[in-house]
Amino acid sequence: MPELLQLLVVVPLVAAAMVAILLRRSHRLAVRYVALGASIISLLIAVTLAFQGPQVQQFAWFSLGNYAVYITTTTATLNMMLLLIVAGITPLIFTYSIGYLKVPSEQSRYYTEMCIFAAAMMLFAISANFIALFIAWEMLGITSYLLIGFWQYKPKAQAAGRKAITTIIIGDVAMLVAMLLIWSTYGSAGADAFNFAYIISQPATTNLYIAMVLVAIAAFTKSAQFPFTEWLADAMEGPTPVSAFLHSSTMVKAGVFLIAVLLPIYAELNLLYIFIIFGVVSALLGAMNALAEHHIKRILAYSTIEDLALMFIALGFGSVYGAMLLFIVQAFYKALLFMSAGSIMTANEDEEDLFGSFGASKNRILLITTVIGALSLAGIFPLSGFFGKIAIDSSVSGLPALYTALVYAALLTIDLASSLYIFRWLFVPLRKPPLNKVTELSINYRTLPKSMLIPPVILAAFVVGGGIVYFFMPGIMAGVSMAAPLYLSVSDLSIYAETALVLVGLFLAYRLYAKGALAGFTERHKALYAALFNEAFINRFYLLFTSAVQAVAKAVWYFDHYLDMTIVGLGMGVVEISGGIRRVENGQVNVYVVGFVIGLVALVLIFAL
Repeated sequence: MPELLQLLVVVPLVAAAMVAILLRRSHRLAVRYVALGASIISLLIAVTLAFQGPQVQQFAWFSLGNYAVYITTTTATLNMMLLLIVAGITPLIFTYSIGYLKVPSEQSRYYTEMCIFAAAMMLFAISANFIALFIAWEMLGITSYLLIGFWQYKPKAQAAGRKAITTIIIGDVAMLVAMLLIWSTYGSAGADAFNFAYIISQPATTNLYIAMVLVAIAAFTKSAQFPFTEWLADAMEGPTPVSAFLHSSTMVKAGVFLIAVLLPIYAELNLLYIFIIFGVVSALLGAMNALAEHHIKRILAYSTIEDLALMFIALGFGSVYGAMLLFIVQAFYKALLFMSAGSIMTANEDEEDLFGSFGASKNRILLITTVIGALSLAGIFPLSGFFGKIAIDSSVSGLPALYTALVYAALLTIDLASSLYIFRWLFVPLRKPPLNKVTELSINYRTLPKSMLIPPVILAAFVVGGGIVYFFMPGIMAGVSMAAPLYLSVSDLSIYAETALVLVGLFLAYRLYAKGALAGFTERHKALYAALFNEAFINRFYLLFTSAVQAVAKAVWYFDHYLDMTIVGLGMGVVEISGGIRRVENGQVNVYVVGFVIGLVALVLIFAL
């Protein structure tokens, strides 16, 4: 039913309009239930579409002369994976927001922006050509800017929003240029010119090669991969549900999803190595920064950078299978961990420093769900996170020995680091609070709203049982166009190796943090902290780069200014000369006769001499 595809986008947009206009003043608290109801309707539509099988819908958007621009949507396998993730997580995020966002005056603006974001993400999930994708891509960019900078009284939030949109715009420009190159190559195909399926079926060209490099840049900006990593950590200045929604489970995966769809083209153009190189670098940077970071949400943000990088690594080895398995399971445990972080911060009176948080064990539901999320991220068998990590490790199988050894070494290092930082993140808030805060924290944890506790319970259930997706992936992925065959192997050695790394990280985190040996980095660890927390170096690189661009722009301005002054000066000179000539050419015959005589005398003298 094509109408259902349209309703996926229309329903949240209608809810956004209702929230923004109809209910803004008279029923400020009712807006959250309108948004929640719309998200549930979208989920029901997505589930219905999943049972109907793949379908494609195409319609003309507008015409330019004899050329029409078409929007194409689909519910193919990869699209349905993303759609179900987005549709499933949206109601949970909105439910969590009911308890989290308590200021009545902010309800309308918050839910309006969140509904528009949900509509953009739905459109992105069902996009089958670059036109539909670019519309959704831009909607995601502007809503992420608005939601990251949501707290208008926080200068840091405003700066984070500007940084995010500035970085993402780099990718937007790259995407737009790529689309122009694609149109110049396949424009004669008419309605199919921008369709992913059509482009994949065509032979490679130079224009397509350049276009795919630009698309990769766009994907890296959206998914916060090196050298565009730092905006994601700063984006944690937004509300916690925004962090869980935009920057862990949905929007930041847009780049990964796009590359997964176009992977056969990258394989044909021999460009897969790009994702391996940048993926490994990004994963190492994410893990290192997470080890040193103190901000309770930024740790998870760096972890997300690492997760996304691992997906790109799998894609670099041609394994859509491995990347999509981690793609699915990561959405649930990362959204769960962000919700846990928001609950811990709320109970600790909005304390953002990990080492300023205490008493998380005082709420049993929070404790159990948080432990499940942390264990899954670390890769404990049989939680879903274990299968996600095994999927990435298996993606490297069958490569040359040295190449495989180097990549495995990087992956094992990343796995160990992620185990250490997530157990540090878990153990520190479990510490006993100071005596003067015991009673207050106990009350705060016990009185956490149910709307902030129910979504993590549901997510925890998905995390516990999500590993079953591994056994159904061959059937789910059948018919998907991929650059490599379906393969995943969970051997006893893989289980033992992953478990051993997790236990090592658990032991180190327990000795260093749970026992109180370290309360963050001190002066004695300044060198180690500087080496691990390399955000400053990356931001300095940004500053140097922007300074260089500004210097070039200033030089161009001076050149343009003096060139303009020169041209103006020449023009003024011509005006003066013409003015002098105009005074002579005044229409009086006697003046002309005098001029004629003077000229004649001058000629006689010249010839005489």
